[in-house]
Amino acid sequence: MFKEEKRLQYSRGDFSYLAAVLIMVVLPIHYKYVPPLMILLCLTWISENYFKFGEIFRHDSKYRNLLISFMLFFIWQVISVLYSSDFHMGWSNIFGRLSLLIFPLILFNPGARIKSNTWNLLRVFAISTLVYVISCFAYALYCSLYFINGGLSFNPHPTDAYWINYFFGPDLAYSIHPSYLAMYVLISVFISLESWYDKSMKKQFRIWWLIIGCLLFISIYFISSRAGILAAIATISFYAINKIINRKKSRIIWMSMIIILVLSLPLIRNNDRVNLLLKSFSKEHGYELRRQDERLIVWKSAMEIIKNHPIFGVGIGDVRTELVKEYIRIGEDKLEKERLNAHNQFLEVLLEEGLVGFSFFLLVFGSLIFIAINERNLMLGLFIIMIIIFFMFETVLYRLAGVSFFSLFSFLLLHINGPGLELVQK
Repeated sequence: MFKEEKRLQYSRGDFSYLAAVLIMVVLPIHYKYVPPLMILLCLTWISENYFKFGEIFRHDSKYRNLLISFMLFFIWQVISVLYSSDFHMGWSNIFGRLSLLIFPLILFNPGARIKSNTWNLLRVFAISTLVYVISCFAYALYCSLYFINGGLSFNPHPTDAYWINYFFGPDLAYSIHPSYLAMYVLISVFISLESWYDKSMKKQFRIWWLIIGCLLFISIYFISSRAGILAAIATISFYAINKIINRKKSRIIWMSMIIILVLSLPLIRNNDRVNLLLKSFSKEHGYELRRQDERLIVWKSAMEIIKNHPIFGVGIGDVRTELVKEYIRIGEDKLEKERLNAHNQFLEVLLEEGLVGFSFFLLVFGSLIFIAINERNLMLGLFIIMIIIFFMFETVLYRLAGVSFFSLFSFLLLHINGPGLELVQK
């Protein structure tokens, strides 16, 4: 009896599902613990599918092209190590991006338990993200409280740095870069909103999900990632238009939400980072702000290197070295000391792997976009819009927090069913 139950658990993929749940819990809270859990997911998946690997990969899946594009992109990164001068850095970067290989291979055709409980996994991620965001505000409050003359005093600014606010930006997201936290929060907002639309859930649970979505959306203002704010505006607009077109009962709600968002723009502008972003588009302040923006200097430096290595790039191990050389050449001592990366994923890929690697990278996005449109997968469509905007401002695949998120959700969102399957119809 015990053996039969064990065999049933293996056939359903119960153990790999448990590993996936742990990953969804840990990724927002402390992403550095993802690698051992990724190994656990890999081992459980291998043990569950030991005798049917051929069947899995011979399966005529509509997602085969996406898997192949990820494999080609990763393989070319490995090849680029061979023409890098710094082999140690090259292999270090490869090991840091193993999730680009592991998550696609496993989630291309995961166990039945993961397929049938994809929304549960997404909701676990959203709740875990909410827990981390609450901890951020709790820590900010703790840092802001002082005992002075026997009384409790509140001051959100450090005594020696009045321009810093514990409730905004990097000081709020105490253990993760604000852009990565903004990515987690934004996708969790849509997971929450789609859960609100899930009629199979009890009404009280749906209301709780609506509250969670609203709280997470408000937190984006405090996280103050410029890429996050731009992505929020773009994706919320797309989502609202979709609901107005496809759901008659939601039209009044979403039109009201748009009006509220427009009316709240003066408040949003009070955010220092938002205000700086808006000023950069004005004629009066724009030129000076753009000239001082380190990202623009970094992007120009990256373009100079790309011009000299257009086909194959400089290799995955030499990007930082070549950028530092360019910073030295143009006299940017601060950038040289900080050894900044390209702060743009598209430029980073061109730097590392040239037009060849960039072609595989575009193939990944082409496959994702084709699936999202062909299957009218709203959540995948929102994810694509969001990730492209973040890629324009950050080298997302340089850090474990970004590369794990991108590879995991690129395939996990393929298997959603129920809510979240409608894109705007022509």
